[in-house]
Amino acid sequence: MPAARPSLRLLLPGLLAAAPIAAAVACADSTASEAGSTSDAGNGADSARDGSKGKTDGGDTDPKTTCEITRAYGEACGSDSDLNCGASGFDAWCEANDKAINSEAFRRAQALCLTESNCDGAKRRDCEYKHYNEETPTASQKALVAAYCETCAPSDVAGCTKRSTTYDPTKGIKSVDDIFIAAWELTDDIVDEIKTQCTGATDAGSDVATCAKTFANCAGDIYLARLPDCPK
Repeated sequence: MPAARPSLRLLLPGLLAAAPIAAAVACADSTASEAGSTSDAGNGADSARDGSKGKTDGGDTDPKTTCEITRAYGEACGSDSDLNCGASGFDAWCEANDKAINSEAFRRAQALCLTESNCDGAKRRDCEYKHYNEETPTASQKALVAAYCETCAPSDVAGCTKRSTTYDPTKGIKSVDDIFIAAWELTDDIVDEIKTQCTGATDAGSDVATCAKTFANCAGDIYLARLPDCPK
């Protein structure tokens, strides 16, 4: 019996220690879920990100890269050992991962939310998801959401579109689904691939929940294929 494929929603929040990608990826750990631990540095949530410039919240006039922000966050909220690929391999891996995986919206969310006041993983993700409500989706992101909703909720495309791109803090981080993560946190080229490979299928399922699960598994596979290994 083949192993169950991972959900994108569960993969992304936990890359700071071992990986929401499980043993399938070097240095990444797929055990973190949205319930999270009290310290994100301890369950690997952000080392899987990096790259762009972003202001810190300390009044620093020199913008720092997402990797610099993430390293500082990991060290403040945990230790060097919590950094994905270890302290010596983190920077190189982070740069490769950023180029391969991360959207500009995600980078801006990291610059805003990776602070010592958000060492609690749930609190950090709540901060990130709230930030996406202030972002404007790219053309690729809009196209993915439209294709997903036409596939999984053809009778309610407008409602599905709103639900898929808007975070409701009163419902909390567990209300966030895979299409929300895929649309906001991944590069346009990954978003385009997910749209091509994971939407429009006639075998997506007879109900919204089954269709959403099929989409999640497909998107998770694409994400895993793009995730870089730790440097050797």
